[in-house]
Amino acid sequence: MYVDIITIIAAGFAAAGVVMILNRLIGKRLPRWTIPAGAGAGMILMSLTNEYRWYPRTLELLPAGFEVISTAEHRAIYSPWTYAVPYVDRFVAVDVAGIQRNATQPDLRLSRVIFFTRWDSVRIFPAVFDCAQGRSALLDPDAMFNDDGTVRVARWDQTGLDDPAAALVCRED
Repeated sequence: MYVDIITIIAAGFAAAGVVMILNRLIGKRLPRWTIPAGAGAGMILMSLTNEYRWYPRTLELLPAGFEVISTAEHRAIYSPWTYAVPYVDRFVAVDVAGIQRNATQPDLRLSRVIFFTRWDSVRIFPAVFDCAQGRSALLDPDAMFNDDGTVRVARWDQTGLDDPAAALVCRED
């Protein structure tokens, strides 16, 4: 967040500098208000650039073996241009490379699910997928593994095998 603020302020100074140079080149014919207006326009453009570039920039930093299963596009009344061109402000990825299996319970698979949100910290949850029954559960610290390899969780979600996360984790390679 601090990097965004610094880049926005720097863009404002840069845009004001461009307007000042342009004003000198044309013989100081521009009105005085054009310099702060240029700074404001530069700051707004940099802010929009930061918003629209967050998702592609974050994808580039995603480690190998993670696959995106869901994205959410941002549309808001206070930024009406997002109805024409929305941007992604949150997404979910699954650690496909780090899937763990148990020989005694071949239908149960353990993986990490990562939730990314634009102005929030990254949240990582271990998740168990029951590929035979089409259900999954995010594991909390209180989850217990039984001796036979099954897991006791507070709540299973009946997602089905058509769920993007279950489809990735349960596919046979």
